[in-house]
Amino acid sequence: MITRVRDKGQITLPSHLRNALKIKKDSVLSVAKVGNAILLTLKPSKFEEVANTFSKEAKKKGITLESLLKDLKRIRHVK
Repeated sequence: MITRVRDKGQITLPSHLRNALKIKKDSVLSVAKVGNAILLTLKPSKFEEVANTFSKEAKKKGITLESLLKDLKRIRHVK
């Protein structure tokens, strides 16, 4: 299935999907980047809530994705 992105980043969800998922005008969707894909869900998932909280706390403490990955790599090689 293919859809086009419009000027303001808007996309059209096919009607059969909207009907099947009961998505109506003004429904709230959660949007997440998963690898090279975009995941739309009907409401924020618990994962997204936890991820947002973690991101805010990490930012406050100056923790970056790069530093986390560097530490993970270091920890994996220490035995």
